[in-house]
Amino acid sequence: MSTELTLASGMSLAEAIGMGGAETKSSMGMPRLTIIHNGIMGTMDVGGKKIKTEVIPAGAYKYTPNSETTIYSVNPEVRIFAFREQWTRWDNEQEKMLKSVMADDVKGDLKDNNGGFNLGRPSGYVQDFQSLPQETKDIMRAVRRTKVVFGMIKFSDATDEAGNPVEGYEEEQPFAIDLKNTASIKSFDNVLRVLKRKNLLSVQHSFILGADENQIPTGAKYYSPNYSAGSLVSAITEEDKENVFNFLEYISYVNEKILADWAEKNTDSGLSSDDINLVNQFVNVEEAD
Repeated sequence: MSTELTLASGMSLAEAIGMGGAETKSSMGMPRLTIIHNGIMGTMDVGGKKIKTEVIPAGAYKYTPNSETTIYSVNPEVRIFAFREQWTRWDNEQEKMLKSVMADDVKGDLKDNNGGFNLGRPSGYVQDFQSLPQETKDIMRAVRRTKVVFGMIKFSDATDEAGNPVEGYEEEQPFAIDLKNTASIKSFDNVLRVLKRKNLLSVQHSFILGADENQIPTGAKYYSPNYSAGSLVSAITEEDKENVFNFLEYISYVNEKILADWAEKNTDSGLSSDDINLVNQFVNVEEAD
């Protein structure tokens, strides 16, 4: 099946999704998908008796389409429409998530909303981590490589927090999920490799999400997504192309906000507009036109 499909802008669909390069590599709100690491307890009526039990298991998915609604699903079905990478770090003092712009990869210097690059993390491969100053080590441990995945999702097993069935989510809806731990990113990259070997774009095949249980040295458990084959899409529709365009618009919108924060902080620090323009010329970052 050919992947040589283009958008109206002239950009290939593979480039827009993020599959165009080498393998290694408000009004604009976005419904979020997360995986829960602890089960949710509730009560069930068994023979007239209220029994406390786990109604939402650990490893289930939490979908938040808006500020008033949350649903849960063990095995939602997804199609992947775009993905990018960025650096992220939670800042306790500012009580906000610090982020770099989203780009095809995190190999270059990416401007961030804290007024710097890569949230203070050194760019490129660090050959001798132990030789670094302790402050730099702490920054590198705190700053997370994050793969942001955008797509369409539908649910055949949607429930509310109490485990009661919820209807109305059987058709595809947009979502975004942040993949931060190594297991999550590796599993996602494996899916892309399988698709590329079959000469398929990610929008041409759906996947059923599941969860793998992982354990850290302290014994604590966490969960990462796994993917089993769903169904092959016979043809990419105009609606699919429009969805890709909408995700690209959202990515540009978020990046523009981060770049505005970067410019504001650097203006306050004394950099002239000429200095900022000069920096812009030498920084390899995906920015909106």
